[in-house]
Amino acid sequence: MTGGAAPTPEVVVLVGNPRAGSRTRGVAEAVTAALLDRLGGPPGPVQVLELAEIVGVSFGPEPAYGARSGPDPFTAVRSARLLVVATPAYKGSFTGLLKVFLDQFGHRELAEVTAVPVAVAAAPPHADAAAAALRDVLVELGAQVPAPPLAVLESRLADADEIATQWADRHATAVAPRPARIG
Repeated sequence: MTGGAAPTPEVVVLVGNPRAGSRTRGVAEAVTAALLDRLGGPPGPVQVLELAEIVGVSFGPEPAYGARSGPDPFTAVRSARLLVVATPAYKGSFTGLLKVFLDQFGHRELAEVTAVPVAVAAAPPHADAAAAALRDVLVELGAQVPAPPLAVLESRLADADEIATQWADRHATAVAPRPARIG
């Protein structure tokens, strides 16, 4: 491809950890790889969005921008066929950084997206609560969430590949993205 815009990613990994390169990203990438392995590989480019690198937070009327420039992350999320969203649990829910990012989408704006919520936490109730809260927000935004969220305990992060494989074995068929939009 010469000139023009980069291809639209069909698979997007959205990492809501405020620290780039986190273990949360590792889990998200393990889940994505396991799903794509079961589904026959990526249907197109895979894009990882680290919110720690791209989102600026502003509490005033002017928007804030992250330090990293590049393709519009909102367009990438809107146009994804498969969206894996991962977060550490903070105070029983997903991170504020991820909340600020997701708040930029309107009601049902992700109606064409199949999403997989993933949460990492120290204790099972926190992991489950964060995963459920993230699932609820994605559904509110219109995303299809056809499988249960994946909640991973910090004590099991060394087993992330195994956990992701087991989850994908059970849920890959349900999570298979719908055919690409025509037009």
